[in-house]
Amino acid sequence: VTGGLLAIFLFCHMAFTSSIQVSEDLFWNLVATSGLTFIGGTPHEWAHVVFIGAIGLLVCIHGLCALRRFPSSYHQCRDMAKHVRLVHHFDTSLWAVQIVTAVILLICVFPHIISMLTSPSNIGPWLSGLHAYHDGLLYTLIFLIAAEVHGLVGLYRVLVKWGVWSGEREGLRRVMLVITVLMICCGAATAWKYYSIGAARAVSENPSAHYTPVHPWYDLDQMKN
Repeated sequence: VTGGLLAIFLFCHMAFTSSIQVSEDLFWNLVATSGLTFIGGTPHEWAHVVFIGAIGLLVCIHGLCALRRFPSSYHQCRDMAKHVRLVHHFDTSLWAVQIVTAVILLICVFPHIISMLTSPSNIGPWLSGLHAYHDGLLYTLIFLIAAEVHGLVGLYRVLVKWGVWSGEREGLRRVMLVITVLMICCGAATAWKYYSIGAARAVSENPSAHYTPVHPWYDLDQMKN
């Protein structure tokens, strides 16, 4: 269940962050909306903290539930590798891929979550771009690929396990492969957009300045009060 919920979150997160490709205004307005600015006309940073904290908790629960499937020693890792090579079964290989990507996500996801929990006011076109710039493209792309591959492989396994997909597995694999490639390409383009914005902000006179939208959905004067 937790894996399915996180897979759905991946799609929502991609749509949310990729709005920067349309315009910085759109991303700013979506952030303001997710911060419940429509209630009282002022942003509520606690809303971001609660939502991000809930996702972090979901990640922890998912990880703890998945630990029982992880090899817990060098000998088990060696046996797993031998088993994958011996069986030559695609779904078994996907299980190994999930373990590898899970380790990468364990390293990447918590710094990402903690940075947003501690500085929710920095979520926006300019400061999110500056954060991406300081993190570097390599880190971002590794995080992106690991997250999308892990999530889409997990979604495939859930659809098969729960009997949601009644057709041939090969057809579902092809669909998931296409979706994974599209998600990675979209995410890479979005990461470059944020990185470019951050690079420009890093050499500006006031890098820590917040973005001011040209076409806000909410009253800026009221938000500043």
